[in-house]
Amino acid sequence: MPDPKKQEYYRKNREARLSYQREYYHRTKPLFERRDEIMAELEPEKLEKRKRDKSKYNHAYYLRNKEHIKKRRDEARLKLWNAEYDRQTKRT
Repeated sequence: MPDPKKQEYYRKNREARLSYQREYYHRTKPLFERRDEIMAELEPEKLEKRKRDKSKYNHAYYLRNKEHIKKRRDEARLKLWNAEYDRQTKRT
């Protein structure tokens, strides 16, 4: 059973956590790309296997969470659409 204190903590700090994760991703992305370039030269089979495994994992994750992902995407699109609509109607 989930701990309510932990759930509340993560709910309160969601934006800070997502911000940190985004920053970490942008900071480390070049390192991972360089690692893949080197691995493509030295061990291409190992790189292909890792890419295949990652693709399988992502596919399985999407299938398990399809409804949640679609709901989140729809909410984001609606939010963008509403912001654009508000911007256009205020201008005229």
